[in-house]
Amino acid sequence: MSGKGPRAMDRRQVLRSIVGASALASTHASAQRRAVPKIGVLWHAGTPEEEAIYAEPLRKGFSDLGYVEGRDYEMIETYAAEIYERFNTNAAKLVDMKVDVIVAVTGPAAAAAQRATTTVPIVFLIVPDPVGRKFAQSLSHPGGNLTGLSTASVDLSPKRLELLKTAIPDLSQVSLFVNAKDAPMSRSTGERTLAAGTALNVSVDVVEISDPEDLDGAFASAGRKGIKAAILMQDPLFFNERKRIARLGLAHGVATMVANSVMVGDGCLVSYGPIYAAEFRRVGGFVDKILKGRSPSEIPIEEPARLALVVNLKTAAALGLTIPTFLLAQADEVIE
Repeated sequence: MSGKGPRAMDRRQVLRSIVGASALASTHASAQRRAVPKIGVLWHAGTPEEEAIYAEPLRKGFSDLGYVEGRDYEMIETYAAEIYERFNTNAAKLVDMKVDVIVAVTGPAAAAAQRATTTVPIVFLIVPDPVGRKFAQSLSHPGGNLTGLSTASVDLSPKRLELLKTAIPDLSQVSLFVNAKDAPMSRSTGERTLAAGTALNVSVDVVEISDPEDLDGAFASAGRKGIKAAILMQDPLFFNERKRIARLGLAHGVATMVANSVMVGDGCLVSYGPIYAAEFRRVGGFVDKILKGRSPSEIPIEEPARLALVVNLKTAAALGLTIPTFLLAQADEVIE
């Protein structure tokens, strides 16, 4: 054997070491490039504690799909405290942070996100009329950078009045409380409820609420007028004030029809609408599709998978009402 053999072997070993080190460095660089996706959330309330009731099912929707927070995604949460201008600030902040997806909770949050970006994907929920609000071209083909879940709340307005009339057969007049700061939703809900009132021979008194403090005067006025019931449009302002609303309803003898069953648990009379915890849990599926390369423009907007009727018999008794047995038979939940 000549002396070249060992040297050739050494060169091959060195070459293999160089190639191996290069591959390792490439793999490490690739791992660094695969940054954890950032999901920004535009919450409508003011603190994590106020949003805890829905933050848990939102995260559960991701874990259902195998996502682990911190490993597979980072969630950046912002809070608006029902101050609409703050939605704009928070949306711009999330865009500046280069989040991969924005989750917008409520119509005003979705509108702020839409103003802030035309490129970052937006998944909205608790939005009653996404096509009417120009968040999408249609439910089946959104066409832009927004998709998500509709509550169909505007379409449910006639049914809510019908159920309230069934619960209180001699009902001839009702107050409709709307959020004055959300004009599109207030207008649509008012139109549908007034039309239903005409068909049911129930007059509808539309009352605009701008701030929580307006609720005291609105209930007092309804009580003085002898109005037996109030319908509250689906809106986070009313959800956040649910305990006050239940208390004021009882104090002034005004039954309350609401859109969220949680409010009935806190003392309102009856609710009809989506199961909102389940809606939050469905958000993960939308985000998962987007992170895997689907465009929001191609992901159909979904309506509630299920609607629930919930009645509080303790509140009915306190108001001196007897709820018809056949209506209770239809209820998904009766609180006694």
